[in-house]
Amino acid sequence: MAIDKKRLFYRLKFYGFGFGLGCVLVWATLYRGRDDRPAWLPEGRVLQFLEEVDITINDKLKCELECNNIPINFMDSTFWANAEVDFDKSATKRKPCPEHYIKSKIKDGREIVVYIENCEYCKDCESEGVASLRSFENLSEEVEACGC
Repeated sequence: MAIDKKRLFYRLKFYGFGFGLGCVLVWATLYRGRDDRPAWLPEGRVLQFLEEVDITINDKLKCELECNNIPINFMDSTFWANAEVDFDKSATKRKPCPEHYIKSKIKDGREIVVYIENCEYCKDCESEGVASLRSFENLSEEVEACGC
């Protein structure tokens, strides 16, 4: 049984055209004009939600942040742009409020890890959702002992 080279070349051209057209469509619908992280991945969804809600910080953690020279408003655009969620260290199965381990850099370049408890009660509601800072770790320098 001989292979017809003209027919094979025709099929490869047809396949290549379809594959290329599919790649262009995926790029046009999902990636074109996006500078932010893809929000359809789990990490993107978590970070997008946490960036949009107000994260509460209790008085003890405020005292510890001040003691370590970290501003209270350290969760700004620089923090969220460099943020990565480590799902292995996160307690995502915890009900009703999962806790996420997020590693990032703050404006002055120091690396910091935060544990944020995410309580999203209504998934269809835009205005509902509560998040709170549970703890933090300063990875760039030795943490000072505070009397908080």
